[in-house]
Amino acid sequence: MPQENRYVIEILDVALNIIDTMAFNSEENYSPSVLARQFNINRSRTFRILKTLERRGFVNYDPKMETYRLGMKFLTISKNIRDRLSLRREAEDILKELAAQTGDCAYLIISSGTSAIVIDRFAGDNMLQLSAPIGTVLPFHIGAGPKILLAFMADDQREQLLGKMKLTSFTPNTITDRSLLCSTLDDIRRTGYSVDEQDFEVGAYAFGAPVYDHDGNVAAGLSICTPSARYSSERRKELIRLVIAAAKKLSAKLGHLPEQ
Repeated sequence: MPQENRYVIEILDVALNIIDTMAFNSEENYSPSVLARQFNINRSRTFRILKTLERRGFVNYDPKMETYRLGMKFLTISKNIRDRLSLRREAEDILKELAAQTGDCAYLIISSGTSAIVIDRFAGDNMLQLSAPIGTVLPFHIGAGPKILLAFMADDQREQLLGKMKLTSFTPNTITDRSLLCSTLDDIRRTGYSVDEQDFEVGAYAFGAPVYDHDGNVAAGLSICTPSARYSSERRKELIRLVIAAAKKLSAKLGHLPEQ
């Protein structure tokens, strides 16, 4: 057995083969028996796989023909992927400019399920940089970008998340009280920006602002992070001003028209 096969989950591999067959062949509808023969597995196992995929919206069942076809969920997934690629492309020059203006690291952060994730970043010219790699997953109650996303989330979605979130402490400044977090989120919506004053990492300060898409929804959080060595009350004001301006610029590129 090849070394890499040790890590393959067989039933998942079969399910993905079924999806590939439905996606890349000319036939639109498939019966469990046809798929079972194609992959040399018993019909009962094929049926259970298809029912699982149906429950999650990945395939649809036609009771008249007793066949399955790909579900509309793939259109949603495709749109999300396209939107994210477009978001990164449109944000690249703005992130570079913000990093150059401040000498610090600029981040683009989006929601990903029950967490936030860094999808792009650019470092400034200063020797000392506070840099989280692309792909870093962050809880919503810490950092400037994640708190922006949580604050501007749809009310029902935010309330559902708040009910499940574990407010883990990272530093003495981390918000671990749910009522205080809710109050902080109210302030973020009122002011239009968020702050991270060492709530995620001691010695790190960050400021974030919301990025809106053409529908007026918050598509991302844009943030800038600076070390305590370069932090002051005056610089705080300047970084907030710059990150808000950068987020507005990116929002405009995404087709957002601010209310007059």
